[in-house]
Amino acid sequence: MNLKVNNRSKVPFYQQLTQQLLLATVTGNLKKGDYLPSIRNLAIQTNLNLHTVHKSYKELQKKGIITIKPHSKAIVIVDSGEAINIYLQQISISIEQILIESSILGINEIYLKQLFEGVLQKYYTDR
Repeated sequence: MNLKVNNRSKVPFYQQLTQQLLLATVTGNLKKGDYLPSIRNLAIQTNLNLHTVHKSYKELQKKGIITIKPHSKAIVIVDSGEAINIYLQQISISIEQILIESSILGINEIYLKQLFEGVLQKYYTDR
């Protein structure tokens, strides 16, 4: 498994790692029953602190993607279909958070739609 963090990103390392592992599950690169590397090994591979990797694993456990048994490796407990549903729930939560923040800031619906459509065009139009 080839996982890397972007040192220049404003996204915390543990979140980058969590997203990459979740994406690997969604795409089927990690399958139900697969073991993840030990926290120590993944920390060495990604050049991250043990606590950062541990936090990422705990996030995946909280999302229901993996289980962590004491004195053992973490194991994937969902298939790609289940992971997709979890991923979609995460996207929904993120969108809702953006809408709440926008409402608090007084950003109107029309402007918000324009912003959203601009981002959609960036990623979903034929280039």
